[in-house]
Amino acid sequence: MPVSITHLVRDRRTVTVPVGDESLTVTYRPGGFTPETEARLRQYADDQRGGAALVALLADCLVEWDLLDEAGKPLPINAKALSSLPTLFLSQVVQAISEDMRPNPPSAGASGAG
Repeated sequence: MPVSITHLVRDRRTVTVPVGDESLTVTYRPGGFTPETEARLRQYADDQRGGAALVALLADCLVEWDLLDEAGKPLPINAKALSSLPTLFLSQVVQAISEDMRPNPPSAGASGAG
């Protein structure tokens, strides 16, 4: 059955990110990570702007989360709001997304060498 580009763009996944004793639920678009995004991230890395790279990736990929501001409202997902967050926290979110996007590693018992 054919797959449409719309299906790729609309795909959503949800992960849980441990944050201290709490957990953050994050919904993201796997299709938000594109070669264009990768090129921007590489440029940020070349310019030694790691925090900006995290913001760019998350701004392109995040759809929803349950991170609240001081007033108890969901923090908006945009570059300005993301830029105000600690780099370590942004790294944790990116790591959780990266791990979720990885294909499942083969188990030791699944070897065909048997």
